[in-house]
Amino acid sequence: MHLTKHLPTFLLPNSRRRDGSVLVAVLAIVLLLSFIITRFVDEAIDDLEYRAIFNEPSDVRSFGYSMLEVALATIHEVALIDDGKLYAPEQGWADPINYAGISIPNGWEVTIQITDEGGKLPINTMSEELLNRMLEESFELDFGTARELSSMLLDWIDANDSRRLNGAESDDYLSRNPPYRAANGPLQSLEELRLLEVWEDEFFDENGLPNELFAKLDSMVSVINSGVANINSSPQDVLDLLALQDGYDGDNVFDGLDDLPYLQQVPESANSGSSGVEVSLLRVTVSLWRGNVPFTVSALVEPNFDTEEGTSGSAPGSDSSDAPKTGATSEQDAMGYPFKILQVSEYTQGRPTSPPARYSALDIGEESDSF
Repeated sequence: MHLTKHLPTFLLPNSRRRDGSVLVAVLAIVLLLSFIITRFVDEAIDDLEYRAIFNEPSDVRSFGYSMLEVALATIHEVALIDDGKLYAPEQGWADPINYAGISIPNGWEVTIQITDEGGKLPINTMSEELLNRMLEESFELDFGTARELSSMLLDWIDANDSRRLNGAESDDYLSRNPPYRAANGPLQSLEELRLLEVWEDEFFDENGLPNELFAKLDSMVSVINSGVANINSSPQDVLDLLALQDGYDGDNVFDGLDDLPYLQQVPESANSGSSGVEVSLLRVTVSLWRGNVPFTVSALVEPNFDTEEGTSGSAPGSDSSDAPKTGATSEQDAMGYPFKILQVSEYTQGRPTSPPARYSALDIGEESDSF
């Protein structure tokens, strides 16, 4: 009866083998349950932190908007030192928390990102010549395709229903399934291009999803910038195109800047008015963490500085009217607020950005915030 201890597994009685299989199965189930419970606890913690944000809106939101005000005040103060001019973050407005000496309460993490939205080309207002040149030079499209694309876009955004030679208007789009009309107004987002003939084939795949050409376009153009591009913050592709369009040497445009790592004047050889050196549009994004889930406030603002002495505006609600304030542009003008707030959103980060070509030309990093 003691010989069973030395027998191979396949010669053991069935009950012994069955007991071993059950034990292995139980251990596997325990391991699986442990994994599921661990995942459940992790997700429950994240969910509780996420819900905590909404359960304390006054606390979180007020702190977020306070940090936004700190950022705007920093930008304004630094700009006034330079006669109301904004050129680049190296002026000293890139890190408002350190500049203002703000002490962050224990348990909070705060980041403030300030992005110059004017470094990209204004796709809604750029000239047909520059648009064609971008499509041919930057995207290496042939002459005919570039002309089709530019005509389609200009027909889409102009206010009339007159079809260009290579364009399309509402009559063409109404024959589609489902039918729709041309916007006859500026693009509201780059994704809107999937509705345009030819653009849908060149910049989107067969499923209507953005392709590599769209990603490059997204890094070069903006639907919210309507002025000239600030070459101090322009990515390399934009700088190369502007140098070609405006007639200056893009490789050496940042040479000889002395102590300042940014331009304060447009290159003398620039001749088309597409290049600029001042910030005209900023996106300020404040992110708060108390746990793993952030609360984000993102504001798109236009600097509206007045450097004349004695021209301070009224504080909100200081006039004789008790009517509630709505944040309208007219109210901002009446207050003398140094920024025109174009857009405010919560829980959004804005579009991805590309590093300015100036950084690689001068061999400086994005962390350099003042000189």
